[in-house]
Amino acid sequence: MSSTNTRLKSAPASDEFPDDAALPPSERTGTQEATGARESTATRLTGPLGLAEGGTRTLIAPLEAGELPNVAQIKGLRLDQILLLTTGVLVVLIVGLLAALSVASTKSQFEETALVSKERIQEQARELGQTVGQTIALTSATNLRDNNYAFLEEVAGSIVKTNPNILRVQIFDPDGVRMADSEGASEDKEDVAPVRRAERRLVSAFYRGQPISEIQEPIDYGSSSGKGLVVISYSLGGLQKQLASLEQDKRATVRATTLRMLGLGLGFVVLAGVLVAYQSRRITRPLGMLTGKVMQLAAGNLSARAGTAQGAGREVVTLGVVFNHMAERIKVLLEDVRAKAQLEREVSLARTVQETLLPGREGVQVGPLRIAGLVVTADACGGDWWFRAALDDRRIVIGIGDVTGHGLSTSLVATSATSGFASAMTLREPSQVNAQMLITALNVTLANVGRGEHQMSSALAVIDVSNGYIDYAAGAHPSPLVFNKRSGQIASLPARGPLLGASVESEFTSRQAQLRPGDVVVWYTDGLTEARDNAGKLYGTQRLAAAVQAHAHLSAEALRDAVLADARAFSAGQPQRDDITVVVAEFSPAA
Repeated sequence: MSSTNTRLKSAPASDEFPDDAALPPSERTGTQEATGARESTATRLTGPLGLAEGGTRTLIAPLEAGELPNVAQIKGLRLDQILLLTTGVLVVLIVGLLAALSVASTKSQFEETALVSKERIQEQARELGQTVGQTIALTSATNLRDNNYAFLEEVAGSIVKTNPNILRVQIFDPDGVRMADSEGASEDKEDVAPVRRAERRLVSAFYRGQPISEIQEPIDYGSSSGKGLVVISYSLGGLQKQLASLEQDKRATVRATTLRMLGLGLGFVVLAGVLVAYQSRRITRPLGMLTGKVMQLAAGNLSARAGTAQGAGREVVTLGVVFNHMAERIKVLLEDVRAKAQLEREVSLARTVQETLLPGREGVQVGPLRIAGLVVTADACGGDWWFRAALDDRRIVIGIGDVTGHGLSTSLVATSATSGFASAMTLREPSQVNAQMLITALNVTLANVGRGEHQMSSALAVIDVSNGYIDYAAGAHPSPLVFNKRSGQIASLPARGPLLGASVESEFTSRQAQLRPGDVVVWYTDGLTEARDNAGKLYGTQRLAAAVQAHAHLSAEALRDAVLADARAFSAGQPQRDDITVVVAEFSPAA
């Protein structure tokens, strides 16, 4: 058994995979065909394809279904109504303020005129009163000393007769006794008026029901008792008439101003309404047309475009340009989505075909040999594959491979490789089939299919289950591990060869070894050993060997799942970037 005691070798670095790389059977996400195709070992760790298709339907379905919003239920004023209402309120407010200012200015002017007229008449009365008073005082001094009251009354009466604005003239001595009165002699001639002081002053009073100004002028006629007093009652009737005329003119002017401003305001409102209606029409009409185009676009008419809005303002024109650009972008994006949906359907179909060609997840017992394998893909379609097939009653073929790259093309190459692997077994009689012939035929098939653009690493083994004899070959693939449950020893089955698919002239050799009872052979792809943890450390063949030793007592299926679970725990939190395949074969002949 010296051929199996080859030292373990590490594989080159590659990508990573997520912490759910190894899934128990209850959590398997692989799909099944409605026709009853058997469950596949290829398990996607990203979301199922239905999610992507559902996302596509979310974008396209509303356009195809024509589910448009009921814009008739939208309440509120239209834009032209808002413009007309706000403009009308603004015009009324401005005209109202102007009218108020005009009325206030008119009132102020009339009041100022009335005040000036009143002051002027009062000043005229004061000057006239002072002049008359001084004249009477000069002419009455001698008569007062001589007690010639009759003459004084004649003077007072003549003054009243010659000046219609002077209603009454009275002369009092220093004791307040009325000595003369233009009204003539009266019984109360000797009445005393203590409130009248012998001083020059002007006071307001009433005489016979009309307002007057009383002008008082002192008379110095040499009396030891003091000065006498002349009181002239000056009529303010003319002033009242003038003030009343001014008040009437003020009211008429205010009324005329108000009517004029109302007419002007009404004219402004009508003019503003016409202008606003015209301008709002120029603005709202393009907006209404743009809204119609938006509804058409929402209904699925991807060719809906807005025309140029002349005179609607730069913003409306810009909105139309942006809408046209957005509609064009939506059209392009929806075409991309449809193309992507079609591609995803094709990928789903390719994945289904790939799953159908791969062996099932369940383990298979062939005599003393039990085989179980699993492919965990990083994308919708993987580039990893594995194969098992019986050559005859005693021999079974196991193959594993890893196509370089990712995506649909690699999955197609992997599917072709699986088909080519199966076809190569039928080229010759089972007795003539060996590992070298199989890997050479597989290389020719891949070189013709991939045309040099795709290469693949692969490892093949032909096992005689009756005696444990194994014939194996490889092309740039990691060497499988061999662990013996009874002795606890671990080794590998190294074999050298170039990448498959690079050239049809590539040459491969095979090697042979003898499996012992209790041997467990673990084939794997580099996606397992090149998984990384959060620190960037590789999972590596040493940890793989430790995981195999720790779980070697389990069945082939359980050991496979335990190895994947250990790798998942190692790279927890890291995304899976490469496919992972693990195949376990346990040789346990009867004692």
